Amino acid sequence: MGRVRNSLNLYITLIVTAVAMAFSLGYFTLFIQGSNSATQDDVLRINQIKLEFLKEQNPITSINFNSIYYSRSHFQLLDPIYIMPQGGAPTTGRHDQYSSNRDCFENLTELLNRSNFQKVWIWEEFRCGKRFQLPRNFFQQAPFIHPSGKSYALLAFESKRKNFDSREWVIANLPFFHVTEFNRITSQVGSLDGFWGILEKLSYEDLSALATGQDTILTRDYLFSRVQYPDFYFIFEYRVFSRQDLENFLKGTRYYLHEYEIGESCFYRDGQLCWDYNAKHFLSIVNRGSLVFLIGFLIIIILLIRLIIVKLKNQRVEDERRRLALQVLTHEFRTPIASMLLMMERLFKRIDDFDDEMQEAILHLSADVYRLQRLTETSRNYLRVQKGKGVVSFNFEKLDSLNTFIEDQIYVHTEKYGEDKVQFTPLEEDEEFVLDPYWLGICFKNILNNAVDHGDFPIRIYMDYNPDTSLTITVEDRGECNFTDLNEMTEEFIKGTKSEGTGLGLNIVKKVMEDMGGSLSFQPNPTRFSLTVKKPRQKN
Repeated sequence: MGRVRNSLNLYITLIVTAVAMAFSLGYFTLFIQGSNSATQDDVLRINQIKLEFLKEQNPITSINFNSIYYSRSHFQLLDPIYIMPQGGAPTTGRHDQYSSNRDCFENLTELLNRSNFQKVWIWEEFRCGKRFQLPRNFFQQAPFIHPSGKSYALLAFESKRKNFDSREWVIANLPFFHVTEFNRITSQVGSLDGFWGILEKLSYEDLSALATGQDTILTRDYLFSRVQYPDFYFIFEYRVFSRQDLENFLKGTRYYLHEYEIGESCFYRDGQLCWDYNAKHFLSIVNRGSLVFLIGFLIIIILLIRLIIVKLKNQRVEDERRRLALQVLTHEFRTPIASMLLMMERLFKRIDDFDDEMQEAILHLSADVYRLQRLTETSRNYLRVQKGKGVVSFNFEKLDSLNTFIEDQIYVHTEKYGEDKVQFTPLEEDEEFVLDPYWLGICFKNILNNAVDHGDFPIRIYMDYNPDTSLTITVEDRGECNFTDLNEMTEEFIKGTKSEGTGLGLNIVKKVMEDMGGSLSFQPNPTRFSLTVKKPRQKN
């Protein structure tokens, strides 16, 4: 009772301490977050850093998109939203759809009422062989994107007709491919040069930000900074800087940059950019006492969590050990209780031959036997909970003779049934082995008793010894087994039709052998159970 009370007090102390630590850490976190909002001075300082970077750092290149995409419809080749298939364009999932001469003129009736249908029809005639060449400036005239979501330039490239797949034609017509299609052509025509190579590396999100004209865009490799012109000029131009150059420049400041993501905390949002304090500056705004306070609390919380985990784990293992001990006792009591019940029946048949005092003693003995049987059944019901692993403590020792070990285990059965019915084939050359004789003896006697009780004679016992790896002990009988699967056979409280026990025998054997690092195996026709014990590793 005192042990339970001490354990309960320990848990209460750990829980109260953990709650206090959590509240303290939460207060400290709120204290830090309270200062994590940009002031006017911070905004001015960030703008000054941006101006200094643009003044000191030379851009990789400048991209004037007005000179590349000269109309609103042409500008669609930069925006990812326009590569989605439009209504009326069937999607079969084929790579060569609308670029090969298959499925010609299918599903075009849905497009008859669409604007610029003439270009769709011309392309259908060309790819299907009804037209031998395209009109002049076919790719340079709007619309530039087929209803399937591919640019006409890409469809021509994928058709591999004439010179459409040559590098010269591709480079000359790059402004008429959609930017997201560049990665499909570089594998065949090689990498793209200049700003085309930069645009090729942009993600869908980056391109969407470009299409909406955001002032600053941070990508994986670059920083795009829009050049500000008076509104009446309508000039759409970006300077492109290396992200590595930007990060090197910011090392001398208190900030670092990353892409803004919806839902995340951000000290100062600047379009697609998020400015945050770096670790060095963060530590500088936290005084030494607060930092020690935080580190101390974190250490204490980690230790408390580890202590709780270790305590729970040890308690679980201890409970499993007690449970396994109860399993073993319940199973071992089965045989003597059955024998005692048989003897009680024989005594009751001749109870009239005894005097009154002996009859009373027999009745008391019968009550005790049935009480022990009820106790075993109660334990059996309790053992229906699922077991854990690794709860058996082993005591390994060297046996000088494996043959002698087996002979000692089977002595009772050979005396009772004779050596012709219980046959043991010893090793030709007796060997020594390191094992736990107690637990291996329990496992061996269990499968031997199963063979005697539920199998047919003769029973053969033999060993396979490998001096480098393992020892295998096999019990074979001529009986028929109701099961063909060891997993089904070794479930708790599963027993054969001839069994009157608890059904825990093979379940215990399998568990103990696994904990010992060995295994239990089964083969039918004839029925064979084998215990395999691995040879322990030599310690240096």
